[in-house]
Amino acid sequence: MWISKRDTEILATLVNLYSNTRLPVSSAQLSGYLPFSCSLIRKELQKLEANGLLKKSSSSSGRTPTDQGIKMYLRSLDEITETGTLSPGFLEENGKNFRDLSTKSADLLSRESDNIGFVYFDSIFDLEFKSVKLIKIDSYKIMMILSSSNQWIFSKIFVTNRNYSEAELKNWEHILNKEFSHRSLNRVFKIIRNRLFKDKKRYINVYRGIYDLLGTEDLITADLFYNGALNLLNSRVTDTETLKKIISTLEEKERFAKFLKDILNENDRNPVIAFGGESGISEFEELILIISNFYWSENPIGKLGIIGPKFTRYSETINRVKHFSSHMTTILSDNPMEV
Repeated sequence: MWISKRDTEILATLVNLYSNTRLPVSSAQLSGYLPFSCSLIRKELQKLEANGLLKKSSSSSGRTPTDQGIKMYLRSLDEITETGTLSPGFLEENGKNFRDLSTKSADLLSRESDNIGFVYFDSIFDLEFKSVKLIKIDSYKIMMILSSSNQWIFSKIFVTNRNYSEAELKNWEHILNKEFSHRSLNRVFKIIRNRLFKDKKRYINVYRGIYDLLGTEDLITADLFYNGALNLLNSRVTDTETLKKIISTLEEKERFAKFLKDILNENDRNPVIAFGGESGISEFEELILIISNFYWSENPIGKLGIIGPKFTRYSETINRVKHFSSHMTTILSDNPMEV
């Protein structure tokens, strides 16, 4: 949909006024900020309403922007520049541990935006590995230590379906490192399934064993760090019961992770704005999510952003999310990490 420059200016002014007051905006109010007469503004408001960009709750009230209207406004914003308040000592303050870095980033995003700040790290199954080490911790517990191609070290203890022997683990460790180094574990699984399909008798014992060992829910689950849930209560956009459901959704991770993967393309370099109603998560209905990828060596490896009121300081918040993702990319690209 195309709207004129004048209508774009009227829409932008209305969105900003409504974001500040949370009250319907009248043509008289708009005339105090725009070089147009009240009669002209009323006429243009009717046009914007007919196009689904505004809505009017009653015949005597002002108008409020619809989700479509907010999206149109966001498309009209000038290109976002990268500015922010992260200190030069940000990395040094958090060492070289990804969890500490992510926790601090989520906390800063939360405090600087007065929203929920989050950092989501994709499953380690999506990263290329240089070597894998499997260590038996207990009868049904295995530690996997994975060295990625970018010199990060990942460690994860997970529960297995049966009591694997140390000899089995050493054998599978040797096969993974010898045959599959510099591939992702997801890619390894595809190769294993293909070989099983073509020559089941030859590969069933070794490759099915690796698949059964590593294909556990505990290991596949990605990491999500978030902070600032109480900000939603302070902004009065939700009640205690809804906030509990939002936190529960974030803790469970699966639905939220699926939404993040569906809404943000791997090639998206700019933040994406999504309304909660688009998420399929009912608890997010009245919220907005501003999300950005962060990268290692041009490969997207996670997402970060904010979850907050539908009406916010858009330019400032989008700007902040973009800055954090850029900063995170720089840190991860320049420094080996332990995850």
